[in-house]
Amino acid sequence: MLPCLFTLLFWLRADWPTNGLHHSMTLLRVWSSKVDALTAPVLLRFAEWLRFAFHDMSTHNVNDGTGGLDSSIAYELGRPEVFNPLALPQRSDLIALGAVLGVATCGGPIVPFRSGRMDVYTAGPTGTPEPQQDLATHTQMFKNQGFNSSEMIALIACGHTLGGVRAADFPQLVPNGGDTSTPDFKMFDSSFKSFDNKVVTEYLDGSTQNPLVVASNVTMRSDERIFASDGNATMKTLSSPDTFSAQCGSIFERMINTVASNVTLGSEITLLPAKVQGAQLVIEKGQLVFKASLRLTQPANGTVSSTRTVTMLWCDSRGTAASCKGLTRTAVSAQKTQDDPSNISPLTTRQGLTFITYTFVVPIDASQSIGRFWFQVDEGSAGGGTKTTYDNGGNGYILDQDEALFMPMMSKMVLKDTAKTKRGGDISQNLTRELTIIVGVRNTSTPTTVSIKTFSSAFTSYAAPTTQTLTLSPAPDSVPPAAGYKFYTTTFDDAGFQVSFDLSADISGKTYTQEFRETGVLDGTPYVKPAEVKVVQGGNGPNANAGVQSDVGRSWLLALVISWIVIAW
Repeated sequence: MLPCLFTLLFWLRADWPTNGLHHSMTLLRVWSSKVDALTAPVLLRFAEWLRFAFHDMSTHNVNDGTGGLDSSIAYELGRPEVFNPLALPQRSDLIALGAVLGVATCGGPIVPFRSGRMDVYTAGPTGTPEPQQDLATHTQMFKNQGFNSSEMIALIACGHTLGGVRAADFPQLVPNGGDTSTPDFKMFDSSFKSFDNKVVTEYLDGSTQNPLVVASNVTMRSDERIFASDGNATMKTLSSPDTFSAQCGSIFERMINTVASNVTLGSEITLLPAKVQGAQLVIEKGQLVFKASLRLTQPANGTVSSTRTVTMLWCDSRGTAASCKGLTRTAVSAQKTQDDPSNISPLTTRQGLTFITYTFVVPIDASQSIGRFWFQVDEGSAGGGTKTTYDNGGNGYILDQDEALFMPMMSKMVLKDTAKTKRGGDISQNLTRELTIIVGVRNTSTPTTVSIKTFSSAFTSYAAPTTQTLTLSPAPDSVPPAAGYKFYTTTFDDAGFQVSFDLSADISGKTYTQEFRETGVLDGTPYVKPAEVKVVQGGNGPNANAGVQSDVGRSWLLALVISWIVIAW
């Protein structure tokens, strides 16, 4: 896979990324080391992600609007045309992300990414080109996918700048050396680890060792037939490095955006210079606390002001000072964390950026609660006295309800059993977890129903992700009320580490929700002691910060962070 390659816990203003968008953003900017350890050789995984996306996309039929990049490849792995692209398929947005990150990791163009692909749970029609097919067949296949002859040549050349052909997939092209522990490859060009146009220039000057050009079996020379199909006109154009990079970026964007006609992708995901993360009102060790982080971009070769102070400000949502009436509370950050460069994606690195995250944990009185919050960054004397307010365009970051709240630290996971299975030559484990979910409801409220709808993509044999709706019951006496909340609970099993859920509570004719709660860390949540809170009299909310530069939360540049990419075996 790609070695170089959370969730807002409230339903917030539209100015914030939605939970689904936030999750896609999270997947785009920092890779997980968990992906790194799955298979080797790693260098070839960049190329496999790219071809994985192409093979999934290739079911598209431009005539009837079906197929495209929809993760149907998960159900097509038994076909001869789909030659071992990856052993562990993910869903369609992740497939597209893998291609984007793989290209960027190897020095290729930064391909714009949009989320919103719709997964399907059946195999699509055949359509992935195979090297033994003739030129007319290939041309028609690419035409069905929406690409003309010149675009077909460009897409093949751009895709074949990385990686090569494996003996296990095409023994008629690559003889097996006999050592089954070491895969046998023949590469497409002499710089298969780098995204450059040598696949083009070596073809044009006759020095290429591309097996799909020089194979002794002429029938298998598919690249030769395709590249020469217009008298090498397209290949000669691609011999310019700048033209090659630009055309590859454009054709790859079209490739990953090839979806069924009933699917509309979202806007390009771009970088928030300041991004609020992990906002959640929870009970930890019997105390109601509000937790949030502010992630700021920072030039990778720059230094942070030694006198910088980052402060979170907030207003009550209940009591006499509700809605920022004459009183504001403040606290400085509890922790400052600079991202490890090895955990930052190539998209961020290529922009010369890194991230610094300021984490806040503050005590909250349930009778006052919290309605909206924002941040002030004061660079101090070492930073020229610059002050910046990040307040969601002057509106503050709004929490719309505190009636029903997921309690991660009070919830728990128990590993029930393990079963070792053998897949190919590898031993892997199937894990079953027992999850106990705790939800808090305000003591003053009497819900008619508290329920969660779970979604688990940790599936066996590529079956469709599972969902179930569970009703929570009042917690036993061993979980007594605390910090103004009483508790409801349910217990269920999950086969992996990718279960999330939507919370819903019906109270006095109104439904209160929290969407996309993740369960990767429950009772193992690290505890951070709440910070000291100060009260500022006379504050009137984020708009009261006269003379301070306000962020524009809707102008995005390009970035993200990964929380969990966990592969289900």
